[in-house]
Amino acid sequence: MKENSKDERMPHSDSFNLFYCGSTAYRLRYQVDVRMSDTLWWKEPMRVIQFNLQVKDTPGMDPAKIAGETKEMAANVVVMNVGGIYAWYESKVKYHHINEYLPKNRDLLKDLIEEFHKRNIKFVARFDFSITDDTTYQEKPQWFARHKDKSPYYRGEKRMGEWSLLLNTCATGGYRNEEVAVPVINEVLDHYDIDGIFFNAPSASACFCERCQDKYQKKYGKPMPESDLEFEDDWLSQCTKDNIAVIYKAIKAKKADVPMILYYYPNSAISKSFGRFDRDSIYDRYATADLICTESQDVLSKGIKEIPDTIHPIVAMKSGQIEDSSLLPFGIIHSCPGMDWRHVGLPEAEYLPWMCQVPASRGVIWHSLTGYNDTIADKRIIRAVTKVDKMIQKTEKDMKGAVSKAEVLLLSNGTPATRGWVEALVKSHIQFDFMFEYRMNLEIMKKYPVVIAPESFMVYEGVADMLKEYVSGGGSLIAENTDYNSIVNNCDFFGIEKDISVGEFLYASYLRFEEEGAALKAGMDTDKIAFRGVVSYCNPKEGARTLATLVPPFAPLEVVGAPPERSSIPRPYTDIPLCILNTYGKGKVLFLSFSLNMLISEFKMSDHYKMVSNAFDFMLGRRRELEVSAPSAVQVTMYEKDKQILVHFVNEIGQRPLMENIPFHGLSFSVGLNNSQIVKNVRSVIGEETVSFKTTDGRVEITADKLEIWDMFSIDLV
Repeated sequence: MKENSKDERMPHSDSFNLFYCGSTAYRLRYQVDVRMSDTLWWKEPMRVIQFNLQVKDTPGMDPAKIAGETKEMAANVVVMNVGGIYAWYESKVKYHHINEYLPKNRDLLKDLIEEFHKRNIKFVARFDFSITDDTTYQEKPQWFARHKDKSPYYRGEKRMGEWSLLLNTCATGGYRNEEVAVPVINEVLDHYDIDGIFFNAPSASACFCERCQDKYQKKYGKPMPESDLEFEDDWLSQCTKDNIAVIYKAIKAKKADVPMILYYYPNSAISKSFGRFDRDSIYDRYATADLICTESQDVLSKGIKEIPDTIHPIVAMKSGQIEDSSLLPFGIIHSCPGMDWRHVGLPEAEYLPWMCQVPASRGVIWHSLTGYNDTIADKRIIRAVTKVDKMIQKTEKDMKGAVSKAEVLLLSNGTPATRGWVEALVKSHIQFDFMFEYRMNLEIMKKYPVVIAPESFMVYEGVADMLKEYVSGGGSLIAENTDYNSIVNNCDFFGIEKDISVGEFLYASYLRFEEEGAALKAGMDTDKIAFRGVVSYCNPKEGARTLATLVPPFAPLEVVGAPPERSSIPRPYTDIPLCILNTYGKGKVLFLSFSLNMLISEFKMSDHYKMVSNAFDFMLGRRRELEVSAPSAVQVTMYEKDKQILVHFVNEIGQRPLMENIPFHGLSFSVGLNNSQIVKNVRSVIGEETVSFKTTDGRVEITADKLEIWDMFSIDLV
């Protein structure tokens, strides 16, 4: 996408109105709205607890007790069921299913809100219009999503007990729009003093009803395909946006100061319940929401072979941040090890650092619990949530207004290639930020000394031209590329001849460091490291330097182990380049003709992490701003604000899932200072550990006794 071109998924400036307003324009409208207060509560530090209420637990709900216990858990925002699947009040809207267990002699919802407000806890109303009862389906079948064969999406049809059948609603149908959702929202805003609105499961189901087919035809000028897997990439996201915009308009017309919170999906996925999920543009989501949330679930119930990456929360939080540093994403963490075990908690040792990654990555913690305290039998959940919230409280004053202090800009399109690079950067303690393919910005890019373009990224229109301008001006680029057309179109940029050939997938191969590439193997006493994958065979141009080459397979994979007498390498040296350094204008490009991200993701061998770390240092050409002496399992993030530098450490040491939290003793790190910065003090804000520091050669060197689970060090400047 060309810089400054209009993204079709974004509202254009000439169409700005209440219906579609981008986040920046919306804030401008806020400034001139005399009804608005100077300070929005949702711009202040928040610690959120969502009680996912079960209707059969309604009779036992004591509003004062629940609110008091929420306060004890150090939360200042609560999210509770209000409408959609069940109305938690006596709704007058037809087809809005009222919770059969509500008390008859009082308004439970009103009492809950009052008790929370007495304790200065904000109340966010949760709505879910994605599914509803079979009784509604029988009267209004046109409101429901359809498979290709026209059958509806059934939800929970095999559930035991006396439960009604639920079905997915269509995002373009009346239930999700003016006939039910909007009247319900208006009813709640008219009668209850809620502070915010959150929509659960807002995404459009892949629907083949005639209404959706007509809309698809009008948008793309072609019929809807036979399979949802063949939908245009932005189709479902657009359906969601159009639906939510209707509700957003209704909210703002009724009470402009009530914020709406919406899910953001940084990656595409397939769901058994909803079908296809498309990756969102974060700017698309902010067009019809005030705040966004994303989930980072530690789903252990899938088994050890599918255990979530430790980087999951940090990826989600960094993916949810935009140029406006006052808009922070919520990080929703479910307390359970999987929804099939939702009534018990994650192991505490695993749960605690996982939660801590959210605030350490400049996100807002959002605890998602099944039930409320009286119905939560696993009290370890309550203990862990309380512990983390109290840790967060210690950081809030210092972190307010802080911004990322990173040296790498990682270009991201939500693919596995991006995650491979994130894995390597996090493990190497390299500070990075994201830039997405749908919102490229050269001026922001120029602020970073090193940019990384993962595999498949340079295929987007305008990206290569922007990167060339960045490098020409003195920037350093690490470009991983095995796409033939993209390489051919940028061969001068990469420093290679046009005679390029993409080969087969190689096994039993090695990457060999050449003399000119000695910097890439720093700390590795070897001439080669393990290699596997596809190679883009090419020849360097005159002036380009080959830093690493391919050692081709020494044997077919099926005979690599026997006999050992025949395991010699027939071609220990070749001129086939894997890493080429090219000077371009005032800057330089390190071209990788293979998928380093795949080696990292698939094998997680220290040599590949080390190579990434060395490549960054080599391209940076100076000492890092942040140098850390700690295991790779300690996650580090750094921020800055006026008169402060803030460094977070989250301890993930141990085999996952963690069975105990192992303290790390002897933590040391150093931070570069500019000529005007003088260190006054260094504090261990969370752990309150003993800290020593000294300033030398333009850096502050810091040591601390130990790191337990999470700590933040504040470098206070004069």
